Amino acid sequence: MVGVDVVRALLDAVRLDAAERYGSRVRAASAMLVTVVALALAPAAWGSADSSLRSRSAPARGRAPSARKRSPALSAKASVSVDPYAAIGPVVAADFLGLSFEASNLPNVAGYADSGDLVNLLRSLGQGVMRFGGFSVDNEAGWADETAAPAWSHTTITPQDLGGIAALARATGWRVLLGVTFGHYEPAAAAQEAQVAQSALGASLAGIAIGNEPDRFVADGLRTSPWSFADYASEAQAYATAIAAAAPGVQIVGPDASSSEALPWWLGDTAAAEHPALLTAHYYPLTKCEAYAPKLGQLLSPLTRASESALLTRLSALAVASRTPLRMDETNNVSCRGQPGVSNVFASALWAVDYVARAMTSGIAGLNFHDLIAEPLSYSPLVAGDPQELASGALHANPEWYALLLAQRLLGDRPVQARVAGGDRTLTAGAFLAPNGSVELVLVDFAPSGAQRLRVRLGLSRSFRAGPILRLTAPGLRATSGVALGGRGVSAQGTWSPVARLPYVSGRPGSLELRMPAGSAALVTLYPMHSVDRAAW
Repeated sequence: MVGVDVVRALLDAVRLDAAERYGSRVRAASAMLVTVVALALAPAAWGSADSSLRSRSAPARGRAPSARKRSPALSAKASVSVDPYAAIGPVVAADFLGLSFEASNLPNVAGYADSGDLVNLLRSLGQGVMRFGGFSVDNEAGWADETAAPAWSHTTITPQDLGGIAALARATGWRVLLGVTFGHYEPAAAAQEAQVAQSALGASLAGIAIGNEPDRFVADGLRTSPWSFADYASEAQAYATAIAAAAPGVQIVGPDASSSEALPWWLGDTAAAEHPALLTAHYYPLTKCEAYAPKLGQLLSPLTRASESALLTRLSALAVASRTPLRMDETNNVSCRGQPGVSNVFASALWAVDYVARAMTSGIAGLNFHDLIAEPLSYSPLVAGDPQELASGALHANPEWYALLLAQRLLGDRPVQARVAGGDRTLTAGAFLAPNGSVELVLVDFAPSGAQRLRVRLGLSRSFRAGPILRLTAPGLRATSGVALGGRGVSAQGTWSPVARLPYVSGRPGSLELRMPAGSAALVTLYPMHSVDRAAW
């Protein structure tokens, strides 16, 4: 039997997509349609809750709900209660945030240490991790030192390219996860590449990943069936042996398993059989593979958020059980290159703020958002608009980049308990305790543009006072421009800073509140009335 929350989440997704796509004139009709669907599903979905749902949801005398009830001039109410001393996860690592690039883009990125705006952009996120891998590491990008590039490759990676990545790492303070080809079985070439990378990067080399999504090798035509985990483990061990001989001390990470049902058990078997220094996995909550086209409402659905939390919890438990940290070294919203109108619009930034906060709370080691820097309509946080910009490194910040800028403020914090009441299930909240004793509250309202503002009451003790509100806003969920964080956009040079005077939470200690516009996010800081003993950290 279908659960109440699942069906309601699906209906919410339909309502949200219709409201954003067609505007306020059809919102009432959309609400009527959702009600009809709800009543049709009620006997199967809600059982004994059917009558109460019907009395609560059905419009009186068959009429659509009054438009005045959804006027943006009015404010709906919600409350967020926070227990700043009920820790629910470890301190967020300083290098939690990162980017993932295709191996085929490594030669381009290698030149950005001396040109373009990537250095400034990366510096704005602190000391992160850049990963090179993706589908192209096994299908397109081959290693070429003094010998000719392999016949199967379309892009070559050279010692000069790795030298450029090393220069970028030095300029930004970022470390590097480097994938080597495994889809084409070439352990000697992989060992040579690892040796050159170790020499060029030194301590900036965070690890070597052997291939990309080996659990999909048969489906991708890189191995013939039957090809089991045991076959993978045997071949990966041959790679690890060759790499250890050529580059002693280099850490092996893996298995870079795909976002599929096989992900948890593949990771568990890898942890048991190979004991990598870092477990790595991929995750996309939605996919457009096999010609499926995800909708915006699905991305922002409570059902999607529930699925994310369930997977993150399971992976975190696996990392604890194996005593091996786990990093989602490739992630984003819609797999198979993203969905235009969903992956590249402001809604993706709201999704990313909530997703990053959930991941920080789960206890995993970090996230690398995959970036197809030459594809502006994809899910890429940073993109080049044309081949000339790609060559020069003139990258632009897509909406999702602003979510990472907001999340950067949470590095070094500890996640604590937060609960939401009200808000019609469109409001989410995550709370973090900073080392200086401040509470930093991440709020996201997924309501469509034109919906009611939320009046959010903050339930904290009187030991906290009002602080600033760093808002993430745009003209609408489908906007691709006009995005602002703290009242400002990212500059052409890749830098960002908020306006000098941010708005503050209103009210006195014990009765704090703020307004949340529909379709926006905010990082709210609440200061302690008295200092906190930092020795507790």
